[in-house]
Amino acid sequence: MKTVLWSIFCLFLSGWGSMQTASAQDLKEMEKNLSAINEELSQKTKEYSWQLAAAYADYCEANNKYISWNDLPYLQQVVEYERPASLETFRLEHKAAKDELDKFLNTYKEYRDLKKKQTEAVTKEQKDAVSAAFAAFWKKLRSEENSYKDLYYAERKAICKYRSEALRHVIAHYKEEKQELPTSFIKYSERSYLLQKGSALELMQKEISALESVQRELVRNITRAKYGLNETEEK
Repeated sequence: MKTVLWSIFCLFLSGWGSMQTASAQDLKEMEKNLSAINEELSQKTKEYSWQLAAAYADYCEANNKYISWNDLPYLQQVVEYERPASLETFRLEHKAAKDELDKFLNTYKEYRDLKKKQTEAVTKEQKDAVSAAFAAFWKKLRSEENSYKDLYYAERKAICKYRSEALRHVIAHYKEEKQELPTSFIKYSERSYLLQKGSALELMQKEISALESVQRELVRNITRAKYGLNETEEK
């Protein structure tokens, strides 16, 4: 990238930045460089999306952060319907942890009754009442001496690991297809954390910004050259 940017910068210094007229050769060279910039920008943007998502997967696993279907709907397709063999170990580990937690919770009649009411609730008032009752139940459970916390955190760790691995599986698919991975599911605060100053991701983001800046300038100069405009006439 540096070679391409440097060659374009030198051409700017030679007069393109304030061009009033351009030869056919100049125009051809600009279009060639624009094509190179577009190609490099596309590749860098893809790589950035893959690396950002991979960093997010690592962050979620390390912090036992739950990746919600609401944040990343297509992950549900992978986890619940496709069930790739590479994720089976993590799925079974989560299932075992969840079964242990469910087994413990079902020893409480209050929990069983609330689950029944939850399935039967239809109106908003009924659902709100069940939610309030569950909140009181969880509070009471956490205050008692029992194995709930250990079982809860074991299940939480297992599902966070499973979904982080599922996200890595999705990243691998996008890499194989040579497609950019949408990263809008990463919240601003978490993105800022991952793009902390001096990180490889921050440097890549700056490279992309520089490429976009050069791309815009090249498009402007090509337009000026094609129509014989200077900057004053363009305005």
